[in-house]
Amino acid sequence: MPSTRIDNHDRERVIESTDLVELIGEHLEVRQKGREHICVCPFHDDSSPSLTIVTHRDRPFYHCFACQAHGDAISFMMEFHKMSFPEALRALAERAGIELKESPESREHHSRRSDLLRATDAASKWFRRHLLDEQSGSIGRTLLKERGISDEIAETFMIGLAPDDWEGLGSKVRELERHAKGSERTPVPFDAFIEAALLKPRREGKGYYDVFRNRLIFPICDEMGRPIAFGARRLSPEDEPKYLNSPESSLFDKSRTLYALNHARKSILDQGHAIVVEGYTDVIACHQAGFTNVVATLGTALTKEHAKRLQRLCGKVTLLFDGDTAGMRAADRAAEVFFDSEIDVRICSIPGGSDPDDLLRTEDGRSKFNDLLAGSRDILEHLTVNFRSDFRSADGISARQQAIRKLLDRLASLGFNQASGLRRHLVLDAISSITGMPESELSVELNQRRRRGTPTSNVIPDSVADRSDSNSQPQESYSEPEDAPASPRRNEAERRVLALFITCPELAAEPVDAGEGMMLPASELFPCEQFIVPAHRRLAQVIVPAIESGARPSVDQLLLAVEDRETASLVAELFRFGTQMIENSESTERELLEQICDDLANTARMERFAVERHSAGLDRRPMNLSDELERLRQRGSDRSILPKVDRPKKPMSPPQFKKTDRRTRR
Repeated sequence: MPSTRIDNHDRERVIESTDLVELIGEHLEVRQKGREHICVCPFHDDSSPSLTIVTHRDRPFYHCFACQAHGDAISFMMEFHKMSFPEALRALAERAGIELKESPESREHHSRRSDLLRATDAASKWFRRHLLDEQSGSIGRTLLKERGISDEIAETFMIGLAPDDWEGLGSKVRELERHAKGSERTPVPFDAFIEAALLKPRREGKGYYDVFRNRLIFPICDEMGRPIAFGARRLSPEDEPKYLNSPESSLFDKSRTLYALNHARKSILDQGHAIVVEGYTDVIACHQAGFTNVVATLGTALTKEHAKRLQRLCGKVTLLFDGDTAGMRAADRAAEVFFDSEIDVRICSIPGGSDPDDLLRTEDGRSKFNDLLAGSRDILEHLTVNFRSDFRSADGISARQQAIRKLLDRLASLGFNQASGLRRHLVLDAISSITGMPESELSVELNQRRRRGTPTSNVIPDSVADRSDSNSQPQESYSEPEDAPASPRRNEAERRVLALFITCPELAAEPVDAGEGMMLPASELFPCEQFIVPAHRRLAQVIVPAIESGARPSVDQLLLAVEDRETASLVAELFRFGTQMIENSESTERELLEQICDDLANTARMERFAVERHSAGLDRRPMNLSDELERLRQRGSDRSILPKVDRPKKPMSPPQFKKTDRRTRR
């Protein structure tokens, strides 16, 4: 298939018209922190906000300090929704009301994923029209009325009907293909309906038949509200099975998809709370009753992927299950899935074999539903409630020991040893209150039941082992400083200088005191070789030559210039750090520059002197580092004893940045 070409100007128009904070806020819970916004990162298993959204300087971007995810609005849509670049651009253009200038080639040739989406969308509309048809849809409308589902909520959820016809949809697709011939319209490929599992080839003879027949249809949508699969409920009692779902495809993954999340997402974000039920009609009944933060799994038990998706949206999840045996088993499995998640999970069981739909259709159903939610119990209580009964009914010491061991084995299999310290304490405290065993003894027992595959050897960290080597020799040459770890003071001093260079590159060209009456630009006073932290040196090798060549690179240009994700992460981190440093400082930017340069110069001078003295053996007594540093500080700020480094007079092949006339802020 020919490649899709997008006008680069379209890309810029879409980026400029998209509010990045608003866009990400439609998918995740975003809160402001200073001049930036933060949220949990949706691209890794994040429990605390690691994603920062920067919009106040240059081109808006997001960056995760944990997994290094980085990009703009288009990148976010591509990664979050698993879209191709053209799909993400089109979605954002439609959102912003922008008409793209696509080539005829790109209009005629969409990706396979686009064909599948067109097929599922066309089928959804066809099913919907049949439900509204006066004759063929009457049985479906009657069933919806009996279930108390209003016309408005049926339209919201795009509920449709598959007629009792083996070739209804297939014939319609063929008809559209015939009408499209000789016209400029591009029909949805017939093969796309087959791949979307809407049509199947006959076992005997030629042709295809409709997969869904004589059923109510519930479109399953992605988070953008696009149909990606279908759930179907029988209309005739003799048809089996009662419920039928689309099989998995490149669009539809049961382990990741939650029914009605496109409708519930905003309410979940606003309330910080999601309710998970077991069926389509339960979700629809809840939304109709005003509980719009409800979603459902799709013919499968809750998975880790479901848990991660919900954790990115809220801090509390209530799992609502039937009160029968099957419902309790489902609750147990769900508890295992959510056990080590940093989220408040509650278990709620409906007594009497009812479901949420039945409960809400009773008199005063909303009040009863609220009471049911209020009576939910914490996941930790759910894990121990059966144990309390088993332990108290145990006859004899051996039986009680067996009950304790059974519970501890289960906790260990759930990864209890990897849980947070607070969660461990709460669980052990609950068990201790039931058994009377000290929490410390329970902890010892659990430590002996580590999850399979978890290392148990007690390995001394290299940093600790290194300190025990009293015969290690000092560095002979200061020309390779990265061979030794930087002191915390040196690390921080280098960070501050680089942060200022990134945030205000124009300041890096300002002259500062270099000692002996000399004034040098800050970038010359601190060449690349002066940074001994390897990550700092790699970054300096990009920004310092660029500044010395006359460029004033923006943070966006730097992110494009660096070659590895670690350095890109450092750029974003130091930009944020530098911005906060300037905002929180009572000094002018010029004064701040002098203070920061003075700090790094003094730190480098003191460390250099200490290394030379130690190497020369001038003092055989154990060195008191704090006394030595204080003595060196008293010598003043003579920059002339900074270590000299050999470097080219001109930067070697610096990155090419555009020169910009940026006025130095005073």
